[in-house]
Amino acid sequence: MKRILAVDDEKEITAIVKKLLSAEGFEVVTANSGREALEILESFRPDFIFLDLFMPEMSGWDVLREIRKRHGDIPVAMLTVHPLYESMGREEMNMVVDYITKPFDKEDLIQTLRQVPGLYERE
Repeated sequence: MKRILAVDDEKEITAIVKKLLSAEGFEVVTANSGREALEILESFRPDFIFLDLFMPEMSGWDVLREIRKRHGDIPVAMLTVHPLYESMGREEMNMVVDYITKPFDKEDLIQTLRQVPGLYERE
């Protein structure tokens, strides 16, 4: 079973991701802050991370930089209410698989997961 970490300061968002992807056969663990996500990553190794960009205390970019330092290249997609590409630099673009604009649906999540070979292969 493939493992997903969903990180968002809005509990409703992580609950939606968990519900949608659990129904697709993924094990989904949720975190509601960047610090909580980093703590979870000490004992849980996901195959993919959905990470909110705008969170209090630690932004999604700050969390992602820590993930890269501590845990290497786990594929990550950013969740955001604003399109990113206009404001992203080359470093940021190279750090993520994609971004998903809120509100999203199951197909948005699945399309993002399909970008990682071997992660989602159902038709």
